Amino acid sequence: MKPPRLSARAAIVVAMLTCCGMRATAAGELEVLHYWTGDEYAGAMAQLRNRMAAQGHDWRDVGASADGADAVTLLRRRIMAGDAPAAAQLMPVDAIGQWGRQGALGGIDPLARAEGWDRLLPAAVAATLKYRGSYVAVPVHVHRNNWLWMNNAVLAKAGVRAPGTWDEFFTAAGAIRRAGFVPLAHGAQPWQNLHVLETVVLGSAGPAFYRRALVELDPAALASPEMERALLTFRRLKQYTDTRRPERDWTTASAELIRGQAGMQLMGEWAGPLFADAAAAGRLDYACAAAPVHTRAGTPGHAPGYVFALDSVVLFKVAPSRAGAQRDFASALMSPPIQRQMNLAKGALPVRLDADLAPFGPCARESGAAYRLAARTGTLVPSMGVGLAPTVVDALRDIVTDFWRDERIAPRTVMDRMIAAAGRRP
Repeated sequence: MKPPRLSARAAIVVAMLTCCGMRATAAGELEVLHYWTGDEYAGAMAQLRNRMAAQGHDWRDVGASADGADAVTLLRRRIMAGDAPAAAQLMPVDAIGQWGRQGALGGIDPLARAEGWDRLLPAAVAATLKYRGSYVAVPVHVHRNNWLWMNNAVLAKAGVRAPGTWDEFFTAAGAIRRAGFVPLAHGAQPWQNLHVLETVVLGSAGPAFYRRALVELDPAALASPEMERALLTFRRLKQYTDTRRPERDWTTASAELIRGQAGMQLMGEWAGPLFADAAAAGRLDYACAAAPVHTRAGTPGHAPGYVFALDSVVLFKVAPSRAGAQRDFASALMSPPIQRQMNLAKGALPVRLDADLAPFGPCARESGAAYRLAARTGTLVPSMGVGLAPTVVDALRDIVTDFWRDERIAPRTVMDRMIAAAGRRP
């Protein structure tokens, strides 16, 4: 998982477009619905817009009011009117299946073949960008979800080091609590709970099991002893959090780590810029590491794993006069300079396997090395938010949060409810 689009990202619009039917469009017009409106994106957007202008294309932002749901409504109206924009920044699973079945997507296989996307992208990432085997979306950002962030000063006062296994994590958590700190900063919002369960399942049972249980939703995997062990590990984490302050934003939990009130946080790569800014201001000495696993590397049963979240732009069927602008836009998004600028702004990773990570910070470089290793070894797995339909994710989020809140609920009950939710897939 990655955090839902919050108000900062929901300020979608720079220009409000009419949504009342067909409009005349100029040759080379490029309409894009996107969320890249923050100051941090200014440099990357200027570079992208200048590139489009140099190629003779007229960029227009597709807008809505301040609510992201309005953008989806506007997009739907435009598509149903046969007047789709060239591209929209959407979670692939939200859009590709839905609009693909309606014949609304625009394919870019010729460009992808010419630029070697199948070589530049891991197979697991490429699969999320295709409809019936053809590319219909362009990746922009990739995040590692299964990260452990640590306040080095707190760990030093507790006399512990960065944990590599779950046993080491709970030993460290106990020592941190005895030293007077909160061991694990956790906001306990429903999406955060599901995010942490993903991390626990991967670290507890490995990527092959993760794929069976949380991507394929195999009932046998969901009912297995491995899932029960993961749920028990997940529940055990709660005693090391600040249960007096439930349901708070992930940034509030991160601030507790920055202020030295908490020792560790299980959060995705998007937390990196908060910690890097605090470190640059002299307020934090921090470390990052892959989240704990059941057994250390090199021991039987261990396999490296990387849960990824993905931001992508979905392409729609447009008039022939606008197809060239759409193609050039997709090519630009995949180009090394734009990938670098966009991800330095976002605190994410370029999706390309050949990206130069020298300009990025040490945690991002470590994440990039793990991303490439996972791509080579087949241990790159999607977050549930990337790999599953939103209705299923919503159901699983509620089930997992009920389990977190109510210790009377047995793991077997959770497993049965997860199997039932999986059976409701569209």
